[in-house]
Amino acid sequence: MPELPEVESTVRYLRERVEGLLITDASIGWARTIHTHTPKQFSQLLHRRTIQEVFRRGKFVAMRLSSPGPAFLLIHLRMSGALDVVSSSAAASSHDRVVIYLEGGKTLRFNDTRKFGRMYLCEDLHEVVGNLGVEPLDDAFEPGTLREIFVSRKGAVKPLLLNQNIIAGLGNIYVDEVLWKASIHPLTPACSVPLNKLGILHRAIKETLTEAIALAGTDFGDGVVYGGMYQPLVYGRDGTPCNRCSTTIKKIVVGQRGTHFCPACQKKSRSKALRVR
Repeated sequence: MPELPEVESTVRYLRERVEGLLITDASIGWARTIHTHTPKQFSQLLHRRTIQEVFRRGKFVAMRLSSPGPAFLLIHLRMSGALDVVSSSAAASSHDRVVIYLEGGKTLRFNDTRKFGRMYLCEDLHEVVGNLGVEPLDDAFEPGTLREIFVSRKGAVKPLLLNQNIIAGLGNIYVDEVLWKASIHPLTPACSVPLNKLGILHRAIKETLTEAIALAGTDFGDGVVYGGMYQPLVYGRDGTPCNRCSTTIKKIVVGQRGTHFCPACQKKSRSKALRVR
């Protein structure tokens, strides 16, 4: 599933190509892609609207639209969704679920092999993304933020970091990456992560996401940005030597997600639970 770096890379790609353009029509090939309206309503509400701004919230691609009508179009790529801008004369794909026609002979095509992706039209962003947690690249996300999140939670650290209602945008690949960089075992209870490790984890999250965005994310697996050059250091590398200590990387299941870690570098913490002073 595309995660924050892949979605941010998609937003930057779209921003250069569709911002400021007028929508002339929309064609829906898979009705369930449209979550908030019928396909007919969706097409009518987009007609003659200008895409004023393209931005990201969590794993959502968001577009601010001109008046009148719903102010925002939000797109969640889910497992295999991808957005591309091509000429209206380009050959259609059997997996094109929504095609938005733009002025100048362009089309914005939502290709989604598995049909899990969704589009939303809404007047207020909070209708769709109001429950999302803090953005990990925002200034508001500080080392103290992690302490506040972790201090009272006894559950394993990996599922906590995957919870979009707590931190928005992190997914399976990058959570494995940042836990490896911070030398934290994915099953460590969140409240038992040593305080000094929280600062390391905070820095690992910021640095990893920033690096991955600069490299357009990863093309590892299904549904990510084609041509992404970020190479995971631990995710997907089970059975190979750890880049830090040469111990064989292992794969386990944590919260129903395949999880990669180094058993030597990432030992479970035995420290006492965090305490608020």
